[in-house]
Amino acid sequence: MTPKMRRTLIRIAAGIGFFLVLIWLMSTLESVTTMVMVAFILAYILDPVAKRLERIGLSREISVGVIILSGLSLVVALFLVLIPAIVGEIASFAVKAPKYAVILKDMTLQALERLNVEVPKDWDTITPMLVERARQLIPTLADPVARIVASIFKSTLHVLAAALQIALVPVLAYYLMVSFDSIKKGIVDLIPPYTREPVLERLGEMDHVLSSFIRGQLTVATILAVLYSAGFLVIGLDLALVLGIVSGLLWIIPYLGTMVALVAGTSVALAKFGDLLHVAYVLAWIGVVQLLEGYLLTPRIVGQAIGLHPVVYILALIVGANLFGFVGLLVAIPVTAVCNVLLRTGLEAYRKSYLYTDAPEERAQPK
Repeated sequence: MTPKMRRTLIRIAAGIGFFLVLIWLMSTLESVTTMVMVAFILAYILDPVAKRLERIGLSREISVGVIILSGLSLVVALFLVLIPAIVGEIASFAVKAPKYAVILKDMTLQALERLNVEVPKDWDTITPMLVERARQLIPTLADPVARIVASIFKSTLHVLAAALQIALVPVLAYYLMVSFDSIKKGIVDLIPPYTREPVLERLGEMDHVLSSFIRGQLTVATILAVLYSAGFLVIGLDLALVLGIVSGLLWIIPYLGTMVALVAGTSVALAKFGDLLHVAYVLAWIGVVQLLEGYLLTPRIVGQAIGLHPVVYILALIVGANLFGFVGLLVAIPVTAVCNVLLRTGLEAYRKSYLYTDAPEERAQPK
């Protein structure tokens, strides 16, 4: 083994060891890691805004302070407006829910009879059958969901501790944003000079991917939540705000937001109005929103920088949730996107190497 190969192997082993220790710390200190990760993501998203304010003459500290205070004011205003409306929707729907359940049950039985599908006449015998079939169809999803829920409750079991963590997020985000340039310079300084230029190129590519994903996905999800809510309100659905916000935010997970909008929206429309016209309204509005998302919002806001297939996207979320709970869910897609960049870099290096080309001039010469 040559000295160069030995040094390379030592560096690779050191890098793998560092990331294994980092992952272990993240999983062990899950509640702290979640708080720091949320603060870092906020700082990363808002850093370009702070730079723009700096260009007009404000200092870094004042720029960050203006951004944090404006963000907190916006969140408080939204909560003052949305929370009472959402609570009112849920209270109203809770009263109507038993009636809607009976209506949907009768409609389902009538539809099955018209299709000549033999089903038990007693709904009490149908319910266990459906539950058993669901257990057979989705056994692999039960464990990840249980892990996520358990992780969330584990990290927020004590209300005072959870409130303190939430309150510390903007404080941490403030200090991270103020020190963002210093943090980046410190990271660059740790990169060995002989490999700094190619590493910085890869880091720049990763930064482009992550910024496109994080800022773009959050922007598109927020726009979709507004569009879904507005459409459902115009149609007259119960739980319009709840369904719209949940469907829009769940768009981050491929197909899940659309499925929630389709299933929940059409079910509520059918139960409330009892006709197919309002179901058609819901389907038409969801179709319009999907066309806007697919042909206007995502191409213009997110683009194709993330470069992940939807199947990889979903598997990354499941694996992240299984391994590291809520923290894994938070970092699954960014980490996968970074790994995608590293994989492309490795493939490029492989295609240029003699292992792929087998070019005679690139072979090692005998001594």
